[in-house]
Amino acid sequence: MKLFSSPTSPYARKARVLIIELGLEQAVEIANVATMEDPDDLHAANPLGKVPALIVNNEVALYDSPVICEYLNAKNANKFMAADGDARWDCLRREALGDGVIDASFLRTMERLKPAEQQSLLWLERWANAIARGVAEIEKDISGRGDRFDLGDVTAACALGYLDLRHSDLEWRNGHDALAAWFETVSARPSIQTTVPG
Repeated sequence: MKLFSSPTSPYARKARVLIIELGLEQAVEIANVATMEDPDDLHAANPLGKVPALIVNNEVALYDSPVICEYLNAKNANKFMAADGDARWDCLRREALGDGVIDASFLRTMERLKPAEQQSLLWLERWANAIARGVAEIEKDISGRGDRFDLGDVTAACALGYLDLRHSDLEWRNGHDALAAWFETVSARPSIQTTVPG
């Protein structure tokens, strides 16, 4: 298999973390690409020109991190998300929450790249508020979780890591001591350490 990735993409990081957690480093080649350069091989794998994209054989490519992570999980005994039942739906909900924080963070990143006079303060505020609500909800989700580390937790960790990379001004740890402690613990995992964006 071959994964098109980018060192700073939190979406691609989800797949990279799962690959490490599942012991698939030798089975999946990581191909870092610069999406803004519109590489032909990425477009062949994903016509949207986005990472991650996973080539599973010479003819089939999967794209979007939820689909790729679902595929890797299903092919590896459902170790990171239950195949059915309430635990599956809870995990999917938490993955969607983390992805939503990533989405708002990414949009805020793109808006801030514009010249100051072209930036929308309305949207910057809306995205910052969505991030704040999402972080608060993630903290609720980690309460009483025990030693669980599933796809929902992977996504939360990638979302928080992206906030550290691009939005340190939001200071997400303030008022979220439990979540900050959880993230510090999770960040000691080899899969998180070796995929730190940058």
